[in-house]
Amino acid sequence: MGRTRYIIGALLAVLVVAPLNAQAPTGAVRGRIVDEATQQPLAGVQVSIASRGALTRDDGAYLITNVPVGTYNLRTTMIGYAEATQSVTISAGETAVVNLALTVQVIGLGEIVATGYGHQRAGDITGSVKQVNSTDFNTGTIVSPQTLIQGKVAGVQVVDNNEPGGGLDIRIRGATSVNANSNPLYVIDGQPIGTGAGGGIATNGRDALNFLNPEDIASITVLKDASAAAIYGANAANGVVIITTKHGQGGPHLYYSGTVSASSITKLPDVLNAAQFRAAVQQYASGRDTLLLNANTDWFSQIDRTGYGQEHNLALSGSGETNDYRLSMGYMQQQGIIKASSTDRVSLGVKYDQRLFSDAFNFTLNVKGSQAKDRLVPGGVIGNAASMAPTQPVLDPTSATGYWDWTTTNASPSNPLATADLAKSNATTYRSVGNIQAGYAFPFLPGLKANVNLGYDVGKMSRQDFVPNDLAAEIRQRHGMLSLTNNTEAHSVLETYLTYATPLSRIPGRIDVTGGYSYTGQHSNNTWYTGTGLNSNLLGQNGIASADNVTNGEDITDYKLISFFGRLNYNIGDRYLLAATVRHDGSSRFGAGNQWGTFPSVALAWRLSNEPFLADVTALSDLKLRASWATTGNQAFEDYRQYSTYTYSDALTEYQFGQQFVTTIRPSAVDPNIHWESTKSWDVGLDYGFLDQRFSGAIDWYVKNTDDLIFNVPVAAGTNLSNYVYTNIGSMKNTGVEFSLNAKLLDGGNDGLSWTADFTASHNTNELTSINPTKSVSQILTGGISGGVGNNVEVLQPGSPINSFFVYKQLYDASGKPIEGSYADLNGDGVINDLDRRPFHDPAPKWIVGHSSYFNYHKFDLSFTLRAYLGNYVYNNVASSLGAYQNLTGSGMPANLDASVLKTGFVVPQYYSDYYVENASFLRMDNITLGYAFTYHGQPLRVYGTVQSAFTITGYNGVDPTAGLNGIDNNIYPRSRTFTAGLSVRF
Repeated sequence: MGRTRYIIGALLAVLVVAPLNAQAPTGAVRGRIVDEATQQPLAGVQVSIASRGALTRDDGAYLITNVPVGTYNLRTTMIGYAEATQSVTISAGETAVVNLALTVQVIGLGEIVATGYGHQRAGDITGSVKQVNSTDFNTGTIVSPQTLIQGKVAGVQVVDNNEPGGGLDIRIRGATSVNANSNPLYVIDGQPIGTGAGGGIATNGRDALNFLNPEDIASITVLKDASAAAIYGANAANGVVIITTKHGQGGPHLYYSGTVSASSITKLPDVLNAAQFRAAVQQYASGRDTLLLNANTDWFSQIDRTGYGQEHNLALSGSGETNDYRLSMGYMQQQGIIKASSTDRVSLGVKYDQRLFSDAFNFTLNVKGSQAKDRLVPGGVIGNAASMAPTQPVLDPTSATGYWDWTTTNASPSNPLATADLAKSNATTYRSVGNIQAGYAFPFLPGLKANVNLGYDVGKMSRQDFVPNDLAAEIRQRHGMLSLTNNTEAHSVLETYLTYATPLSRIPGRIDVTGGYSYTGQHSNNTWYTGTGLNSNLLGQNGIASADNVTNGEDITDYKLISFFGRLNYNIGDRYLLAATVRHDGSSRFGAGNQWGTFPSVALAWRLSNEPFLADVTALSDLKLRASWATTGNQAFEDYRQYSTYTYSDALTEYQFGQQFVTTIRPSAVDPNIHWESTKSWDVGLDYGFLDQRFSGAIDWYVKNTDDLIFNVPVAAGTNLSNYVYTNIGSMKNTGVEFSLNAKLLDGGNDGLSWTADFTASHNTNELTSINPTKSVSQILTGGISGGVGNNVEVLQPGSPINSFFVYKQLYDASGKPIEGSYADLNGDGVINDLDRRPFHDPAPKWIVGHSSYFNYHKFDLSFTLRAYLGNYVYNNVASSLGAYQNLTGSGMPANLDASVLKTGFVVPQYYSDYYVENASFLRMDNITLGYAFTYHGQPLRVYGTVQSAFTITGYNGVDPTAGLNGIDNNIYPRSRTFTAGLSVRF
């Protein structure tokens, strides 16, 4: 607490710098400032009258007291907006009301951007921040909100798993951790929410933001550099994504939007057809051709389909002089392109703003809730579609299930359609996120405001996985399986803070100070049941009570994060800008002596374009040089890793005394000294604008060094109670550059042709710089693959990017054909073994390039987004596991082969050959939208059509060149091309 007292004392000292300038009150003036075009409130507008002044709050409101009696001109000042004046008569003891709408003068610089615990003008920001508004979002069938900004923000990688409502990851300027969570912090209307292992709501493997209706979102702001995100402390180790939802305005108005869509698979694994398969069996599996039947089955055509979807959204919106409101309801239903997969979501939203006591007091209520029902593809469906023999039929009227299948072995591919139709994998998630924000502007000191944010994030998740005991694969193995999980979590936030913003009189410039306290708590209760050897093949309402082997249990966890934070923004003449932040975090995930961490940041900016020596350069509208340094911490790993926990043994690990088996209790492995990961970041950036911001953008260079990385590392036998333990053991470095350009290439007015284009490019280099040698660990294998037992094809090794592929160098003959089992002897010892495997490329793209164009002509609009990854690699595990003739002669029945075997001729699988590490660079047209806006019976309408994943250009031979963050293509859910037709109308 000693550090906390110093922080609070420093903040109070800054507050004293500004004089009160008190004088006898005579009258006052209040009002609200909005953008003329959008009617959105403007924060940070300088309003002055008779030598008195104030800055508008987040809701655009201002109040100026102690104004002498008389008639004066009230003036507004804000970069990016034309000055507005209005004559006002001040009477003794009365409050005049003046509301003004400002006109944009210079595009971009005056835009209000959401930042931590407040808003700033874009021109005042000292860090690397990018805001994407709803008019620039990606369009089409959007299930997860993160997809709205895919390809829109330099340095941001968005990776989904293609399944409707499925998991989705964001990386901002690369990964900063190995075992801890590397996803950013999401803040929705001021409410920080958790995202998994870092202390958030569990999501049944679904997307963390799946509860949020994309139609409710007004803007998404990405805080990329650590100085911009540092106000959120440990939660912001991987960057911050701030989501602001729409609020009421005008009206009342009723809005409706709806879409219908159809999706189809863009690419499937390339496997042998029936004729090729028969020929392969006859040549390489002599005698087994008698097992083949006369069918000609395309197994993928049995499990894929056209996925139809629909979405409907209603919103009631309105505003008054002192309040505004928005009520919304949405329904979304989307079939997957693989049978048995779908997502259905019902969402509700309420947003209400109220201003009281002459706008001195304001509060905002935000509540969002949803119910999502997901059907997931049962395990083995996609893999069996690739490996099931194409010569076998789909149906068999004589079998118990009606489906044909192998029945004579334990290791055969199974009928994928039977699994898709008879097995079940269902998940239901209830989620609600909400908060109340209140602020009070103290009358005795204009500019001083107290703020409170009280929020919650609660969820109840259940999942049911069922495989009937009469499915052929189960008859051969477990004889049926039922798994039930239920998870209830509650995430609570309490934040209180003071803000003070005022022009200075004794020294030049103005200050904006924030200081406060934050508490985050989470409680989780997880129960599970797994039974195998079922005594029924029917799934009852409450599951199956009788099974031969049963395991069940319950986990209860609690987590707390307590923080003190402060920030100072100092602006001198809109030329010299300073932002300093410090946050003191205490996490329950660490033991005594390691719980607290202090994370400071400082950022400087110099707006050269406002300097007198550039006054004559009329073409230059903005030129701002930025530099920042910050330290952030990461504690986003599983709970209770600092304590020994105890687990009961199962039926396979009991201890035998004579004829009796005794259940044991075993402690977990633990390092009690585990402590914060720490990332030090440097950023140098240049914001530029020309011709009144007709051309604008930014260039950034950054370095991020992460120390004390938390690894789940192997330990020597006998030194701990497990083969692995979580501990701090290494360091990592990310270095990168970013470039963005927004260009208004054509401006044809309301009826002419207009064209606006965005370009982004980012390059990131990742390197694991060290693994602590005192731990006797020089490399850690990772990246498990299908095929063999315990095979890993990736490595964590100093000097290489994390998760680099760890493979042999394949040798080729004179015709360019790979020589089976022939690899380079890289260490020259005359023996080919694991010492000759080396790090070889990595899954992360070296460059991410994006381009968006927006055209308008009369009532038509056309937009599209292109995205490219350059230098990313994927391990084609479908080819490596199915690309060998040995699959025809194994212990099971003959399994189909990947078509790559026709080129390689491999008889035995070559899992560690770099032949299967493919360059997966690609160019993808993410979406194309054509719309037409018109008026019908006085109501504005817009109809549009969108194509998502219109085309992909790549040299990768597998299903999808993105293939997740780890770059292993192991029967992943295929990507779809979606056609959407939509309508929006306002009443």
